[in-house]
Amino acid sequence: MQKEKFISGMNGHIVLSPMERERIIQRSVEREHWKTKSTICMEEMAELQQQISKQIRGYDDRYGLLEEMADVYISLKLLESIFNVTPEEMQKAIDVKLARERSNQ
Repeated sequence: MQKEKFISGMNGHIVLSPMERERIIQRSVEREHWKTKSTICMEEMAELQQQISKQIRGYDDRYGLLEEMADVYISLKLLESIFNVTPEEMQKAIDVKLARERSNQ
């Protein structure tokens, strides 16, 4: 997405319902082969790594960081759909990881 369009959207009044978000994700998964979509998800994760690196080095680009984080969040939702991971399974996996983190503190 062009940065100017993203910033404009962030300052606008775009609000999608959970049902609309899910519909968009489903259509996205249906449009491309799952291997292609999975590869795109990996690329989005790499772009977030680059943005985090820029933040660490002092580039103050909050919108850039938010855009890449949103891309990865969407990618995770796409991967849940592609690999048939239920919300309950994902939440349980998150809870297991967080419980492990808590015990390490």
